[in-house]
Amino acid sequence: MFATKSRWNVIIVVMITMLFISSILFLGIRANTEVEDLFVGMFTREQTSQAQQISSGITTFLNEKVTMLEIISRNHNSIPDDNFNTIFSIVYNESEGFYAIEYINSTGIIVSGYPEENVPFGYDLYENNKAAAFEQIKETGETYITNPLTTLEGELAIYVWIPLHLENGSFEGAIVAIIEIDEITKQTIKTEYESGYVYLIDDNAKLLYDSSDDHLVGKNYFNIINEPDHRRLDIIGMQTEGLSGSGQFSERNKNGFMEEKIISYVPVNWYNQQWSVGVVTPLWYVESLIQSVYVKQGLFAMISIAFILFISAFIALILFSWNKTLEDEVKSKTSELERSNDYLQNANKKLKELDRLKNDFVSMVSHELKTPLTAMKTSSEFLRESECNKEIKEEMLDLIIRNIDRQARMVDDLLDISRIESGKMKFTPEDVNIKEIIEIALHNVAKHAKDKSIKIMVNCPEEVPVIRTDKDKLIRVFVNLLTNAIKFTPEEGEVTIIVEDHEDHLQTSIKDNGIGISKEKRDKIFDKFYQVDSTATRKAGGTGLGLAIIKGIIDGQGGNIYLESETGKGSTFTFRLPKELKEDDFTEIEGV
Repeated sequence: MFATKSRWNVIIVVMITMLFISSILFLGIRANTEVEDLFVGMFTREQTSQAQQISSGITTFLNEKVTMLEIISRNHNSIPDDNFNTIFSIVYNESEGFYAIEYINSTGIIVSGYPEENVPFGYDLYENNKAAAFEQIKETGETYITNPLTTLEGELAIYVWIPLHLENGSFEGAIVAIIEIDEITKQTIKTEYESGYVYLIDDNAKLLYDSSDDHLVGKNYFNIINEPDHRRLDIIGMQTEGLSGSGQFSERNKNGFMEEKIISYVPVNWYNQQWSVGVVTPLWYVESLIQSVYVKQGLFAMISIAFILFISAFIALILFSWNKTLEDEVKSKTSELERSNDYLQNANKKLKELDRLKNDFVSMVSHELKTPLTAMKTSSEFLRESECNKEIKEEMLDLIIRNIDRQARMVDDLLDISRIESGKMKFTPEDVNIKEIIEIALHNVAKHAKDKSIKIMVNCPEEVPVIRTDKDKLIRVFVNLLTNAIKFTPEEGEVTIIVEDHEDHLQTSIKDNGIGISKEKRDKIFDKFYQVDSTATRKAGGTGLGLAIIKGIIDGQGGNIYLESETGKGSTFTFRLPKELKEDDFTEIEGV
């Protein structure tokens, strides 16, 4: 008996020891992850600040050049005898960055410029079909910047065209400055990036500068990415749209290995040009900066484990002398504590969920009540205080009735979701033809679709089996999904209903080519009170209960519903209902 008790004591001590050691290892790994995430976030913000400084430096540098040239063009009432050559030489020598400054007369011929070795004197824009920018500034009278072009020397450069008008308003030609991209980056990007790199692209994704490889300059960035990560393609797309932000992507390094990298990008908006600065750093470099933290945490974990082993051995010696009654009591108390802990954790989760639902409910109700109540109050005051004809009076009354109906629908939605939550949703099953349901639903949404010129197509087999379901509730599912599809589809869009007959179930998909739903929102789309656009100024109203209710209807009849969507390309809601479903199979819903 004593040997048996000792063996069980040892087993218990070993198990407790392993539990503590596992907990320390788990918490240590989790702490490392949290520290790494925090440090990566801080590093990303610092990297974004660097990108903003570079963007600001480029804008300031270029604005200084253009401002000097515009001052020259505005402060002269006549063309100097030397055709601005003296002024150009002063500006060129006093300000770094210009490749050449030229004066083109009103006939489109280059008559002067500085330095002379960089100026093609006598070059006729019209004879060489290069007068497009010249004609533009002549017509608009405003400064124009060309897209980055390749010079005769093979360098990327921008051409700044500034119109020259005399005091009498006559057009006397243009001042043109050539600024090489290489010179711009040399003056504005001062930091050396040993592990990462900086690049500059325009709104067509042309690479203007790359601190890691200047042989790729001038090529389209989409074409030079080796084994592109879709995240990188998305980032380049956002850069060409003039957006700023940060993210991560995978890229093959010079040694041929794929590595994760952190990028921060900021737009450079200057006159009619839109560029984007990207600062990239390998993730391993960021992680290497916090290696000392990992070492200290590892040392702490080792000391803690050694301490636990020592205490465990000491406890094991004590346990050898305990009797079975004490062991049972310890086990009982331990079990009690575990149950209490589980109960408290579950209660805490429920409280948090209730608090979230309360906030969602208050937000939704305040938004959905304020608008109709305001409309009804305004209309009522207008009817009471104004003498109006019959048509206006009927219009005001219709407005009041519509808003009362809107509030009534909201109350109905709240009652339905309450029934679903309490498991009191009732179903009235009958044999239903899906084609008849679709026709009724299309009739309900026909006006809404016609108002937006949206085409609704139905793809349904000729022979569709009858299914046993609650007809009215299935109609509500179709109407809700079609209404949502029409609501979030632009005018002249398309909505398609696809019915598929499978072996044991009938599948229906409602597909649109609307705005789509992002991945982070798709996971919550069937939650109660959830709105795709949750702002107070959202265009599409609603309680945020419609999809939660129809999910309850479908689930309660033994089916299931899911969403497939892509931002900007539309959404597809698909639900399945079993063909053979007896009345006893209709389940009471415990919650959505």
